[in-house]
Formats: sequence, structure tokens, C-alpha cells
Amino acid sequence: YQQIFKITGKPKSIIDLGSGLNPLSYPYMNLKKLNYYAYDIDEEDIKFLNEYFEIIKKSNPEFNGKAEILDLQNNTNLSKLPFTDIIFIFKVIDIIDVKNHKPREELIKQIMPKTKFIIASFATKTITRKQMNYPNRKWFELMLSRNNLNFKIIEIENEIFYIVSNKIN
Repeated sequence: YQQIFKITGKPKSIIDLGSGLNPLSYPYMNLKKLNYYAYDIDEEDIKFLNEYFEIIKKSNPEFNGKAEILDLQNNTNLSKLPFTDIIFIFKVIDIIDVKNHKPREELIKQIMPKTKFIIASFATKTITRKQMNYPNRKWFELMLSRNNLNFKIIEIENEIFYIVSNKIN
């Protein structure tokens, strides 16, 4: 997170799309004052996250967290998202409509106006832990360029992060 926040600045608000249990990494973000909105399609995860957020709030009154059900395949719900400093979309884009890239492009187009930065990540290793032949997502980079979006890349051992913005210098 520290590498990401060096580029974006420390956020005061985050949306986490397709969050799964990623919000459990909140303590590693080193952010005291934060509004954290987690969205996923798994009802059990959402219930667990809301309980987790209540526990965090007891020890840090400046933290506000809320988890809700959201299906990223249904773009009409995206218009209701609040504006935040950052939107995380970790290891989710690859599984949205694997037959073509149009739904993925629509997703990016709809969420970019809701944030200063989108942080999209992709796995760089296969399920069997072998390094992928092409860990960078050229199609994603071309789509970002086509939509006049700038990006920077951060790579770690098994994941690549694209920090996407209208204004990265």
C-alpha cells in the first residue's frame, strides 16, 4: 500500500470493488481517518466485513466502513457509488466477461468519474504458481490509452498494479 500511496497520496476514502476479504488488510494501510466502502457479490463476506468494520470502529472512531452487495456485471448500480479518493479493483477485471473486453472497458468508463485513482491489479502467476508468459495486460494498457487515461505500474512478486488516473504526471 505504501508504494501505491506514494503515487496517489494517502486517501481519506476508498471503494473496494469485488473486495472479497481484502478489507482485512486495512491495518497494513496505516490510515487512521478513512471511509471504506467494500462491495462484493458474496453475502457471507459482506456480513463478515460489516462485523469486522464495527470492531475496527471501536478501536478507531475515525474509521467508517460499510460493506454492501454489488454485482459488477450490472453496470446500472455503479452510478450510485459515492465519489472517493481511490477505487481498488484487485484481481477482478480478468474475470468480468472473459469473452470480450467491452464490459471491462465499460466498467472503467463508469467508475473513473467516481474517483481520483483506480488501482487495478492482475495476477502474474497461474493457479499452479507458474509465472505467466505475459503478466502485463497489453489489452488493458491499450484500453486505458484509447480512453485518454494515464497509468503507472507497480509490480510485486505475484501481482501487477495499474494506478490509473486522468492526471498522473
